[in-house]
Amino acid sequence: MSEFDQRQYRLIVDQLKRFTSKEIDLGTVVDNLEGLLNAIERVDEGWKDAFLSQWGKLEDARAFALYKGLNELDSATAERVQDAVAQLKLMALERIDDPAD
Repeated sequence: MSEFDQRQYRLIVDQLKRFTSKEIDLGTVVDNLEGLLNAIERVDEGWKDAFLSQWGKLEDARAFALYKGLNELDSATAERVQDAVAQLKLMALERIDDPAD
């Protein structure tokens, strides 16, 4: 895998960490993850489909919050978001050659 693609996976992990620590909001992480996914030059289609499935849960939560005019997600939605974030982070870490970097 190219160093460029490795960097995209690391940036995905970074964005998810920033969201978890409340440095960025849901809308920002949704947009940034989509951009990073699209930037990956050689992506496994099965991995991409699985990533998009989890990413879609974040997008759905954002759309729901915007539709309802919510500043905070209800507990059930927040739990689904956190589960999806954990899965996305794990998926990205599995693609990184040396996750300790």
